[in-house]
Amino acid sequence: SGTENVPGIIGLAKALELAEESREEESARLTQLRDKLIKGLTNSMPRTYLNGHTTKRLPNNANLLILDIEGEALLLHLDNEEIAVSTGSACDSKSLEPSHVLTAIGLPKDAVHGSIRFTLGKKTTKEDIDYVLKTLPGIVENLRKISPVRIDETKLGL
Repeated sequence: SGTENVPGIIGLAKALELAEESREEESARLTQLRDKLIKGLTNSMPRTYLNGHTTKRLPNNANLLILDIEGEALLLHLDNEEIAVSTGSACDSKSLEPSHVLTAIGLPKDAVHGSIRFTLGKKTTKEDIDYVLKTLPGIVENLRKISPVRIDETKLGL
């Protein structure tokens, strides 16, 4: 029991109202950015694959499997370039265990460790996507040169 947070309830209702007003337009904008990101990265980096369906996905989500690297090393390099990504879901961000969703769809644990998740938002711009497309391939190339990880992609069914 206790006093209801009336200002919080009113604020949430207003936020939902504003989000609904721009939902379709914002979803279309994010879908274009997401698809540009996915296509650009999978075309410019060999042995890089989209995790999940190409169109039946959230407009703001891109989860990529980048073979032959460790996701944690990639996170550190991207953080230095001020690019924010995750190696798993937000609810498991403190765990080093591979994504249970990706392992459930049949990806081996050593491959899943090379997956990264991009989450786009209201403030994500075309310039942000262009920056990632320019920056990420070089980082991946350098990490692959020093990585002990070698995944046989023929066993992944990709």
